[in-house]
Amino acid sequence: MANKKDLKSSMAHGMSSGLDSLIQPTTNKQEPEQPQKEKAVHCNFVINQSIHARLKTLAIRKGVTLKDVIQEAALEYLDRNE
Repeated sequence: MANKKDLKSSMAHGMSSGLDSLIQPTTNKQEPEQPQKEKAVHCNFVINQSIHARLKTLAIRKGVTLKDVIQEAALEYLDRNE
């Protein structure tokens, strides 16, 4: 086991071992670009209570939000009809 003098000596001479060899600079790494989210808009619409209840039940069963269920349904409708 090294004593304090050996440790101080190795630090003074610039030995790169121990923690120094494990620490890497982070300034050179480039973060991968995150895909930008499409801007969300708020919309209000009126639907029958029975449809809303079915959609909400489906969302709960799937473990997602009501917004996700409606968005998925709208995309499927657009794919079929465009």
